[in-house]
Amino acid sequence: MTSEAFCPGHITSLFYPPEPGPTPETTGSRGAGTCIALGARASVRVENANVTGIVPVGNTRLNPVVVMALGEYLQSAPDPVQAYLGLDLELPVGQGFGMSGAMTFASLVALDGELGLVDGNLDALLALAHSAEVAFCTGLGDVVAQAKGGIDVRVRQGLPPSGEVLVARQEASVLVAWDSEPLHTRSVLEDPGARERLERACLPHLEAMKGRPDLEWLLEAGWAFAQEAGLVSEAVRLMTTICNAHGRSSQVMLGNSVFAAGDLDAMAEELGSEGFSYRMTRIENDGVRLLS
Repeated sequence: MTSEAFCPGHITSLFYPPEPGPTPETTGSRGAGTCIALGARASVRVENANVTGIVPVGNTRLNPVVVMALGEYLQSAPDPVQAYLGLDLELPVGQGFGMSGAMTFASLVALDGELGLVDGNLDALLALAHSAEVAFCTGLGDVVAQAKGGIDVRVRQGLPPSGEVLVARQEASVLVAWDSEPLHTRSVLEDPGARERLERACLPHLEAMKGRPDLEWLLEAGWAFAQEAGLVSEAVRLMTTICNAHGRSSQVMLGNSVFAAGDLDAMAEELGSEGFSYRMTRIENDGVRLLS
């Protein structure tokens, strides 16, 4: 038997990482973003074995974040097993689309679908995924949002109950586009000067938000944040210029990438002619889930 799970991708529009908490559960980021319908699919098949291990299937490459999270989960298994893992990523890693968190979370949900060690307890699986992301500095809030879906504002960093996330639902189509050169999250998250710059740029927009967040606010506040934080690359500026001629756009954090709303077909045609990659998708209002 094989269990399959899906986790949506996640776009962060604006954020800053406060000082780390005493535990991974109290560490994270404040900010806002949205889940998108493109994400990661994981399939897991389990067999009894002499030694516990994780075996990649097909073209799957074992990511260290995934290995850490699944390894922690498997420590509770009563007997040794081999977990055969297949992954299908619908967007690139390293461009701010939450693929590290998506593949990790989907893998955990699929593995628990096979073994049932936490009986589908999403909070327990979220804690494992978040701890692995924090350990490798690959994300400080993606999986918290990916557990719920929709548009999110991370009011307090970390996992509930110390962390708090405000969620809103919206039906909307979006385009995501990226350059060939990725931006690695860790290089920014480990820079103390960047942390201070991100906080100064982010906090005023979070504090000025009125009512519930929506896509228009994410694009407007996100673009102001990206410029104030000094994160806009030449490629991002060109992509946003193209998209803004047909709607509105902003940079994806932390990536050499953008997201946009408006006349997506016109945007796609011009982005493609400039050599940028792109996909059309929509806001995903459901979070990570077991498919079968």
